[in-house]
Amino acid sequence: MSSGKEIKAAFAQATTWGQAVGCVDSDALYITNESVSQSIEHLPDDSAGQDFYTASDQGLITCGGALGAYLRYQSLGVLLAMALGSAEAPSAQGDTGYKHSLEMTGGLDGLFGTLAVAKGFSVHEFASVKVDGMTIEGSAGQPITVSFDLICDGLSLNTSSGTNTLAAMSALAAPVRGERVLFRQASFLLNDASGSALAFGDAIHPSRFSLSLKRSLSGDHLAGGADKISEPTTAAFPEVSLTLEFPAYTSDTYLSDLGSHTQKKLSIAFTGGEIESGVNYGLSLSMPHLVITNAEAAVDKAGKIAHPVTLDVLAPAVEVAGMSGQGAPLALELINTRSAALLS
Repeated sequence: MSSGKEIKAAFAQATTWGQAVGCVDSDALYITNESVSQSIEHLPDDSAGQDFYTASDQGLITCGGALGAYLRYQSLGVLLAMALGSAEAPSAQGDTGYKHSLEMTGGLDGLFGTLAVAKGFSVHEFASVKVDGMTIEGSAGQPITVSFDLICDGLSLNTSSGTNTLAAMSALAAPVRGERVLFRQASFLLNDASGSALAFGDAIHPSRFSLSLKRSLSGDHLAGGADKISEPTTAAFPEVSLTLEFPAYTSDTYLSDLGSHTQKKLSIAFTGGEIESGVNYGLSLSMPHLVITNAEAAVDKAGKIAHPVTLDVLAPAVEVAGMSGQGAPLALELINTRSAALLS
């Protein structure tokens, strides 16, 4: 019987839409859930002059779903880069550490990969997969989670044949189990977009956060494509939103900022374990232009008055202090031991 503890998942960047690539050790992932599936339209022959449907043909193929995991300082970098759109060549940090800088781009053309999930009986292989969005969220005392929204060209069921076979997946080395990103490792800094660079005095202390990126990709069914979609392209502006939840209502700042339309900037930085002396695993998120769209202080009987705040994450009209060179709504920085570029 197949079970979740027996699966092995991997994701590798690919170069030709519709053609799977073989996954290697560095592509292996730990995941918490996967719900990527394929549906095939069935078209009954409804011509007049017959009492019943007697024939049916296959129509359009649609494929997609979600891939969930604990956010880690290492092993999810390629998927994160494909969600944002760009990744600079890594820069050395000490002898064994490397910094990877990722930033949002307006489109994701040419960025896709192969997802393979060995489920005991067979390998579910999705030859071409694009990241249509992601959600990063966490709460006090818990590890941070990430969910990637995927859009795919189709599903192959591989056992002893195909690009990623059961034997090939079984031979993959497992990724390092540690290095999860934890909420307690976070530092949240927030001030006005027009203010000085973020500093220790700008610290805020939410009990939960959720950051959502939606890409709005759309693929077309074209002649010669075997009823599968062509590589999806951007069909609308990307949307980025953030929710911060404070367990108690102790200030009118966010309600006042909502009323005055005060623009904000925010960084969320996580510091993990030591790579070497003076160099730690790290992950940071930078948002130079935030607009508060909702702030609440609702009463629920005798309980504490909670204070959730919702913000839209926009691109800055001008460069903001402390985030030089960032012209996109969202940038992400990783420090880990991967020396290879996240995107080829």
